[in-house]
Parts: sequence; C-alpha cells; structure tokens
Amino acid sequence: MNNSIYLVSGRMLLSIEGRFVLDECDALKKAVLTALTPAVTTVVVDLSKTDFIDSAGLGTLVGIKIKCNQIKARMTLVNPSPAVEDVLTISKLAEIFEIATGDEGRALVGPLAAPENLVRTVSASGDAGGAAPALASADALRIAEPRRPKDAKTSERIDDLCRNAAEALRRGNYEESIRFYREAVELDDEYLPARNNLAIVYEKRPEWRQKAVEQWEMVMRLSDQLGDMKHRERAEKHLQALRAGA
Repeated sequence: MNNSIYLVSGRMLLSIEGRFVLDECDALKKAVLTALTPAVTTVVVDLSKTDFIDSAGLGTLVGIKIKCNQIKARMTLVNPSPAVEDVLTISKLAEIFEIATGDEGRALVGPLAAPENLVRTVSASGDAGGAAPALASADALRIAEPRRPKDAKTSERIDDLCRNAAEALRRGNYEESIRFYREAVELDDEYLPARNNLAIVYEKRPEWRQKAVEQWEMVMRLSDQLGDMKHRERAEKHLQALRAGA
C-alpha cells in the first residue's frame, strides 16, 4: 500500500492506495497523528484508490477522526471505492463520517495533491510495529444511531445478529450473512441499517440481483416514511447502478 500525506495552509490530504490492512496501520496512524497539530483545520482522506479495508484500517480512520474532533478539524472521506463503501456501510461507520463523492470529492483533493505539498510517504516497512488500533464504535464519537427498537432485549438481539452477519460477510460466507440479516429484519422490519446491509450482500452475486433491487426499493420506501435522507440517497445510488447494469 502507498500512503502519502500532503499539507498546505492548515489543510491535510491523506491518500491511501491499495490494501488498507493491519500491517500498514500502525505506521500510518503514528505519522498522521504526529502531523495533526492544532494548526490543521481540514483533513481530507482520499479512498478512491483503496482496494480493500479491514477492521484495523477502519480503526485507524476512527482514531484520526477522534483526533480531528479534539483539535476541531473537519475530516472528510473522499470517493471511497465500492469495496470500501460497502465496508463503511455495513460497519455503520458511514453514519459517523462526512463523505464527499464525485466532482465534490475531486475538488477537495485536487488543490492539495500537488507534489510541492507532499510532506511524507508512509509504509509499514521501516516503521515501528505494534498492535493494530482497536476499532472504535460510533458511541466513542457520540454520533446518534438510527432509530432502534423500543424493546431493549430485541435491540440487543438485532445488534448480535448484525455483528454475526458482518463477520460472515468478512469471511465470504454470503448465505450465512443473509440469514443473519434476514432474521434481524424479521425482528424489526423498519430497521434500515439491517435492510441496507442485506441489500449490499444480495449484490454480491448476479443471481441475487432482483432480491437486491427489492431490498433497496424497500429501503427507499421506509426512508421516505421515516425521513431518513441518508439511507434514501444510498438506496437510490445503488438502484441506479443495478438498473444500469441490468
């Protein structure tokens, strides 16, 4: 993986290329946190060329976000690749990050990525090792969760099912992941994160395309009823891509 840190006039750009995984995280986190002084007001993380991200990579992003909150710097993830976007969504971390896509994202990166602004390139080689940063939860950043079931026991069960589903997806066991998400939806058919993630898993195989469409359409209808524009916009984006590829 190639990581580059650019800095100019209080604005930082972190460009991550390749696989953002355990072996790379410690050195990158140390370099970024060292550069994140109170003089930095904006942090842009370009994920457009990030092929894959694991829990350690997610934890690194959350650690940077926490530091940005402490120094009151604005952090934006830019144009996450489809693989990274799926992981952010399923882990619920898409809810806590500001994300810019398309021309808006490219406009944030462009002025910062000039060669004269490059201050450091980082890789695991030659940097201090150590344990990977832990994956922080949304609670650590005090971000509001989507609507949850009123019954605490039901809520805990749904959380367990969604964690199991995400772990099954990480292992590539799509059928098991679907089973867990479907059970979560049966417990609360209006819980949008579970329906959202179920639709994403259905996209993994061409023969499940119609099921993915049906789930995204349901997400759109529920989003309209619940006034959840973020889930609606995501569903609309996925539906457009699915129909364009039909």
